[in-house]
Amino acid sequence: MKTSALQLTDLPTEILVLILSHLPAPDLLACNTLNHSIYTVISNCVFLQYSIELYKACALDNRNCTLSYSEKLAMLQQREEAWSNCKPSFHRVVPLNFTPGSVYDFSSSVYLLGDHTRLRLHHLHLPHHAGQAPQWYLFPSDDNRHIVDFGLNLHEHDLIALVTAELRVSSSSTSSMLSIDLSLRQFSTGQYHPSAKVPSIHVMVSELRWGSPSINLEIVGKYLALVTTFWRNANSKCTLTVYEWQTGKVVMDINGNPESYSGVVFISEDIILLPNTETRALELWKIPGPNEHPPSAPLRQLALPRLMPQNILRFISCRGEPNPTGFIRSQHYSDRPFHYDPLDSIVLLHLRVHGLHLSSLFTIFVHRRSLLNLLPPHAPFVDIDVEKPVPWAEWAPPITFCIDLGGSIPSRWITTTCGQRFVVLPSPGDDSDESNAAEDDLRRKPRAIVVFDFNPHNIRKAERELEADPDAKKIVNRERRVMDAQEIFAEDIVSYLPYVVAATADKYRLDGVLMDEDRVLGLQTDFEGHIKYVEVFHFG
Repeated sequence: MKTSALQLTDLPTEILVLILSHLPAPDLLACNTLNHSIYTVISNCVFLQYSIELYKACALDNRNCTLSYSEKLAMLQQREEAWSNCKPSFHRVVPLNFTPGSVYDFSSSVYLLGDHTRLRLHHLHLPHHAGQAPQWYLFPSDDNRHIVDFGLNLHEHDLIALVTAELRVSSSSTSSMLSIDLSLRQFSTGQYHPSAKVPSIHVMVSELRWGSPSINLEIVGKYLALVTTFWRNANSKCTLTVYEWQTGKVVMDINGNPESYSGVVFISEDIILLPNTETRALELWKIPGPNEHPPSAPLRQLALPRLMPQNILRFISCRGEPNPTGFIRSQHYSDRPFHYDPLDSIVLLHLRVHGLHLSSLFTIFVHRRSLLNLLPPHAPFVDIDVEKPVPWAEWAPPITFCIDLGGSIPSRWITTTCGQRFVVLPSPGDDSDESNAAEDDLRRKPRAIVVFDFNPHNIRKAERELEADPDAKKIVNRERRVMDAQEIFAEDIVSYLPYVVAATADKYRLDGVLMDEDRVLGLQTDFEGHIKYVEVFHFG
């Protein structure tokens, strides 16, 4: 008597779930189409559904969060749907109770803003629920030291690194000096960080007439990367210094020519992107490990579009959020259920170009993972000239999106991207109703908040929605995009990276927008550019 072969679907449901739970999310998603039985098993299992939704959102589960998988799944679906439709779950206006300065950052549900004295730092813990009331707090700082800038690593290390400056008058010198130092603090307590063996690190001494340095600071894992630039001093150099912040040890030091470096982005735990304004190239550097010598050259140089001879690339600012985590990949200090995968997030590059009669801001978007894929292989027989930048046309078009934001978009706020999204206010239209505007708001027309999304899963979802409803308020672009060179570039700028665009139904009188994983911050400023109000638009 013959017996039929045992089928996979003959196994008990509990065993099937256990088997399927070991599959990578792409394979799990493909199993949905095998047959009705497998589809039913996956559809009825909250853990498997959560794994699929994490994959489609390009997010990672936070195991330190104690919520159930059903609660995490509901929160993830709600957040992604709110972002997809650009429909915030609640809106809150928060006034300032101090006179703000220009130093700020926005990350991990915390908005930090220095005041006009540059001696104090205020922070706003942002709400996750409509019933939570946001409140300003004052971060403890040294009263006699000016805060030049700061960097954050809140989820991984509960760390804030303050770059401070103190005036020193020397009897042996005709000019006053500034002492630039790093102060490593635990954000939750304000005290020196317990993991920092050298909690105060001396960076340099500079002349007061050079002005305050321009600082860019990023912290990933055990590394702290600090870019220091003095724009007024033609004889100084731009420097990138990479510290092991727990020990205070310098592991890499790069000296650039004046006004060459102004920002840094971690592409992975030990690969950094260093835009070079002078050479108009993106440099990818490897931070040396314990048994490696510091590098003498970048791993790869990626050329930016060529400019017309009369034009100058004035500066490049850059941002990628969230940052990669260290090799241990821990989010000890986060209670959120999930976070976007840093490798799938986009890097934003603002290029400010000046010419004889123009000033314009061009923005380039590229995924971190795409930049990593451009690194040369480690095989010794591969012959690659790392000293020669790869031309723009050879590396950029398939993996970038380029947009001309004009000269009027403020570049002072760089925290406009998180994960694979980018938020922007469009140029004011002419059809805004200003009949009820206050006198000091006549210059500000109401505008929708516009969100670009480069997540390929969300792009496909939007295409399906547009097929079902052509009037859906979304725009999908997969076409070859050509940005006309005009009088600025010596070549047309071609890019292919797909995206979907959505906008809020309501319009708001705002001067700037910022973004993190869960929300958009709208900023209202006075005529001098000082922030008056912060508007919280919560999506997550």
